[in-house]
Amino acid sequence: MNKFTDRGAGASRIGLRQLARWVSFAATAAALVLIGLRANSVEAATTPTPSVDILSHSAVSKLPDGIEFTANVTGDVEEVTARFSILGRRATQYDYLEFGEPATFTTSAPANGTLFYRTDTLARYLPPGVTMEYRIEVLDSNGNVHESEPSQIVLTDSRFEWETTSAGGVTVYYHGPVATRANSLLDASLQTIQNMAPVLGIPSEGAPINVTMYNNIAEMIDATAARSGAISRELITEGQAFSPENAVLVQGGSSRATGTMSHELTHVLLSRAVSGARSAIPAWLNEGLAEYGNIDPGLAYDRYLEWGIDTNRILPLTSLGTLPGDPDLVIVSYGQGRSVARYMVEDFGPGKMAELLAEFNSSRRLDEAMLSVYGVDRRGMDELWRETVGAFPLVDEVAVIAPTARPLPTFVPYTLDNIGTVPTSTVEAQATATTEAVSEPGDESEPEHDEGSSGGGCFAAPGAPAEGGMALIVLVVGSAAVLRGVRGGRGT
Repeated sequence: MNKFTDRGAGASRIGLRQLARWVSFAATAAALVLIGLRANSVEAATTPTPSVDILSHSAVSKLPDGIEFTANVTGDVEEVTARFSILGRRATQYDYLEFGEPATFTTSAPANGTLFYRTDTLARYLPPGVTMEYRIEVLDSNGNVHESEPSQIVLTDSRFEWETTSAGGVTVYYHGPVATRANSLLDASLQTIQNMAPVLGIPSEGAPINVTMYNNIAEMIDATAARSGAISRELITEGQAFSPENAVLVQGGSSRATGTMSHELTHVLLSRAVSGARSAIPAWLNEGLAEYGNIDPGLAYDRYLEWGIDTNRILPLTSLGTLPGDPDLVIVSYGQGRSVARYMVEDFGPGKMAELLAEFNSSRRLDEAMLSVYGVDRRGMDELWRETVGAFPLVDEVAVIAPTARPLPTFVPYTLDNIGTVPTSTVEAQATATTEAVSEPGDESEPEHDEGSSGGGCFAAPGAPAEGGMALIVLVVGSAAVLRGVRGGRGT
């Protein structure tokens, strides 16, 4: 008993000595770590951060050709970047400034860099009136990025000197002695907002809207977005709306300028009502509501709609997700969309349209939203509307059933063993075998074939001739085998 106790005490003394050694080792390691950290901090404190100064920078609109960025920098510069975004768009774009060779970036001689960012291509197109936010970024030799404060500018058409008139969050840019006309467009904008905001279920105040008014088509054509060749040849573009960017282009010299202004501005308002939708609003409803919001509509759309109804050329709403390619049918579709929108707003009440757009904005499909609010989907609404205008009823939908594929047979070619017999497919052979199996003894009837079939023909199924090319190949191969066999038998 005592011996056992002594061993335990000895083991305890050995454990204490080991523990003391570990504690001493840990303390030494901790001291070394602290020394290393202090050394690193001293080294970091003594290593100077590269000095970079962005002395000045600018961005100048050169639309419709592009944007010119400049920057005046000095210090430890590796590269300089212009990073910018268009308000209303999610994407951020950037490109590098050029400084020429050699670029010293010294304090006594700061380097001036420039970048001309082209926008005269379809992929980079920017409409006049959009607001751009940009900053200059400088990368030093240690990989640090130095940024300027963000700046905003409105990109205007650089070909003209612009004046402005503003009210209620709308600014109209104009040039020349046309201030009265510009104010008329401004009044049309404010009236449209007052009329359509409750219909669309949106507040009357929102992000600023910039309207660029051109005096004629010749001025405006180079600033507009490209359209299809047929549309461009047959139709004149008098206005364009860029809804996410809150920008509108209008041909102010037209007699329909106020109506065009009202139409395009409604597009911007409608985009705010469905900004969270997972899919685009279809063309018939988009253009229909825009034309319904037009405070100065013309007669062309009504006349074309009458022609489309009389000649049964109006398309189903389910086919008007996008505008048709025929210029005449485009105008019919505008009139049809306006008529349907008016029916949905006035016959069912304006609150229904706001409710529909709210449902659509909550990521519901349009048919689902219409069923929830109006009790009918697009086709049902189309049928109701056609009854009110005396249009031809919709054609019943026809279900197209794809044909069932038939199995390809395995063909049996001629051999020496079946000379003189009709080659058959495995399908026909199986059918023949089944017939023979159920035939009564003494029945000498044979399966019937088409009268036009020859001994060299083959059939994919009983009574159905095969492709001529396949039949010819089988005949040639079979005949060659026979000839080789006959010649071999004769010793020739």
